[in-house]
Amino acid sequence: MPIDAVQSGEIFTVRTYKQHAGFAWANTYEVQAGIEPVNSVTAIESLVASFVSLEQAIHLPPVIIDRVVVSTYIPDGAPYNPSSFTTIPVSLAGQRVSSGDFLPLELCLFVRRNAAVGRDGRLLYRGCLLEGDMGTDAFRPVLLSSPRNSFQTIFGTWFTTTFPTTIWNIVLARGQPNPTNVRQVIGFQVSEKIAVKKLNNRYFDRP
Repeated sequence: MPIDAVQSGEIFTVRTYKQHAGFAWANTYEVQAGIEPVNSVTAIESLVASFVSLEQAIHLPPVIIDRVVVSTYIPDGAPYNPSSFTTIPVSLAGQRVSSGDFLPLELCLFVRRNAAVGRDGRLLYRGCLLEGDMGTDAFRPVLLSSPRNSFQTIFGTWFTTTFPTTIWNIVLARGQPNPTNVRQVIGFQVSEKIAVKKLNNRYFDRP
């Protein structure tokens, strides 16, 4: 269905694009409409604002949240269909309070999306961590308990106060071209693991 005519049960992807020092990357979420909104455009804008709020809270000030793309789950095909997605410019900086040196972009905050059944979903966020956030365990980088608890509070508060809304639920959706497996996300869990991902990782940094 068109992005401006949201239907109950429909799955959408929300992709947030970030940039810093000439590098760009993205994180992708899936959401499901619980009802048909009175105004689809307003509902999409509110959804985007909620994800921007979360990502501003966890990213450091040098990171710019450039734009958010919301699209129907089924990929845009040929011929080009502009009603299958919308791009919303943001251009806002991260707001995490920072003191000390930043860790390289290759070192990522690792967050699990928990579901009641099946495997969890995983999110890796670049541009969130400081040198003081990191310790080591068996020569591997780990997130210290204080920053981990701080991140967990951000995710927990955001999730419990924002979702489910009267319209949207965060889900894990899989299957092509239509979703054949849809599981509702029941919470976010910040891991003590710091994931290492190279900057040109094709799978992680989707165009």
